[in-house]
Amino acid sequence: MVKKLNRRILNNSFWMMAEKIISIFGLIFVTSFVAKYVGPSIYGDIALSLSIFQLIQIVSLMGSDVIIFKRISKNINSGVSLIKATGRIRLLIYLILSAPVLIYFFSSSGYIYILASFLSCMFLSLDVYAIYYDACLRSKVNTIINIFGLIFSLGIRWAIAFFKYPAEWLFVPIVLTSFVPFLCRFIFFQLYEGAVKLTKKKKGLYTKHLLSSGSAFVLTSISVALYTRMSIFLLGYLQGKDVVGIFSIAATLATSWSFILYAFITSSLPSIFSEKDKLLAEKKTANLNVLIIMMSFGGIFLAIILAKKFILYFYGVEYTDAFYPLVILCFSTMLSALGAIAARYIAYFSGYSFLSKKTLVVTMLSVILNYLFIYKWGMLGAAVSTLLVELFSLTILNYFFARGVVYKLHKRTVVYGIKFKFK
Repeated sequence: MVKKLNRRILNNSFWMMAEKIISIFGLIFVTSFVAKYVGPSIYGDIALSLSIFQLIQIVSLMGSDVIIFKRISKNINSGVSLIKATGRIRLLIYLILSAPVLIYFFSSSGYIYILASFLSCMFLSLDVYAIYYDACLRSKVNTIINIFGLIFSLGIRWAIAFFKYPAEWLFVPIVLTSFVPFLCRFIFFQLYEGAVKLTKKKKGLYTKHLLSSGSAFVLTSISVALYTRMSIFLLGYLQGKDVVGIFSIAATLATSWSFILYAFITSSLPSIFSEKDKLLAEKKTANLNVLIIMMSFGGIFLAIILAKKFILYFYGVEYTDAFYPLVILCFSTMLSALGAIAARYIAYFSGYSFLSKKTLVVTMLSVILNYLFIYKWGMLGAAVSTLLVELFSLTILNYFFARGVVYKLHKRTVVYGIKFKFK
């Protein structure tokens, strides 16, 4: 099956995986140091604020991650114009929505880290240039830039540890982890890709297009983000900040290997989006589903074997209760990746309205299941409810679209999976 993938797509996927490995490496070493130092309670505050800023980041993107990717797949110059025309509106939305959060957490003992989370997510919301290079199958550029950024930020992190500076100094590498890659990509893009000129009229048209077309993707993206974040919000309300801190470690580690899945998904999407034959698009998407399932089981197996020792070594004994939720959330990560494929497949059929309506149902389901399961079983209940929401979102709720095209896709996926098993 892998042989059927275009060699260029595979090459781009491996560069994307290299980039994410580097990013995850930095994330583990920085966040584990913070988590160990401040303990579960303050780290719970940090995790809660970060979850909110990540939601704000998604809203500020206005679905531009999907729209820009799709536009570049079909017309590079048009995609570049969209990137250049919509930067200010993304920043403005992020700042306006973040202000109340910064005010709310002002009295928190971990406010310095909350401020770092705010700035880090802000630069991530502006860094749509990474999407451009992924869509052009030039993830090598992203990888090289991220290596540079990671070396820079990790160098500062190790200096802080070596000279025994206060942990508050970790504010700097947390921010630089996203700022340095953003700055490098921005400069590189302006020098080599930014020749397209835009009039005020065109900027207005592109902004209007983003606001109108992106709303469906915003709701969908928020829905996906809420699957785990709803658990964090309700855990904070029902169980307290300590449990939030532990659960956030489980959620972070459970999704840390998903970069492998999304590397192949992202690299394969241009081929699917540009396919005019719907049957062939279905076959390509089914093949991608099988590949993602196979890779996911490998990741889940490693998590079961290694996660407990990993948590103890990097985060300390206070976080060992994160193991069982982590294993459950690994299955949720697989379903989430398959759900992302299904959402893009629905977008292939221009089912933006359906995605918007489905989001409302998923959000309500997430609130109900999380509340009931967390109230009854605490942190384990949060993990199980996340898994169930992902399952319903991937299957039953998607099957109502366009006379069951997603159901047909999943049937073909099962058939291809069985054929592959007996090859």
